[in-house]
Amino acid sequence: MPKKGPDLKKIKKIRKELTENPIGLWTREISRKTGISKSTVNRYLNEFMKDEIEEVLRGKGNLIRVVRLKE
Repeated sequence: MPKKGPDLKKIKKIRKELTENPIGLWTREISRKTGISKSTVNRYLNEFMKDEIEEVLRGKGNLIRVVRLKE
């Protein structure tokens, strides 16, 4: 049976990295630092953390994305 809702441990890890890097991080860098797959990081940012982050940069084709926590 699939999980319902987000894994709060993953949200905490992502939030910790963004807190420690207030100017923003690439989603790939968040993935590397947390050990969470890049696709999962993107899904969590888009679905579960969308109200607490802002995009700093989005590259062509959405392949590069830099996000930070809202102030």
